[in-house]
Amino acid sequence: MGIQLIICMETNKKCKSDFIYISRTINQFYSVDNSRVRIQPVFMNGKGRYASTGVIREINSFKNQYKAASINNISVVIYCFDCDDYDTKPEDMRFIEQAKRYCSDNGYRFVWFCKDIEQVFIGRKIPDNQKKQAATQFAAKKMIENVDKQSLKAETFQNHRSNLCKVLDEYLL
Repeated sequence: MGIQLIICMETNKKCKSDFIYISRTINQFYSVDNSRVRIQPVFMNGKGRYASTGVIREINSFKNQYKAASINNISVVIYCFDCDDYDTKPEDMRFIEQAKRYCSDNGYRFVWFCKDIEQVFIGRKIPDNQKKQAATQFAAKKMIENVDKQSLKAETFQNHRSNLCKVLDEYLL
């Protein structure tokens, strides 16, 4: 039996910045047997597109392909969202609650980054036009080695924290 983690991220296919951080996290903190575990990225091209036809179609395609390889294979869908200004902007908190409810209603896992993925991994906000460069530099300089796994196992929203490893632990340990 194999497991496929379908990881849906806000970034787009050209930038792939979120996946750089997430894949480095997986490589740093987990021993993944590639014959048993498949990591499949889905790039949403914006956080508001999580329930779009294209994203759902891509998720279902990956699930169907993986199940066709072996009836015992299972797929887990993990949606990743930045919290943004959840603590000062009610619309940001409403969005996060709506996305969390969508994940729960569909049997998907909900991962959050406070306030965004760059603040969790780099410690500061990065302008949109510099996100790819910052993520590439993060990978090249092996900055994941400076990240405390405990900061990725948070229970509640806190700045510079995430629940990424709390969720991944369930499937990769």
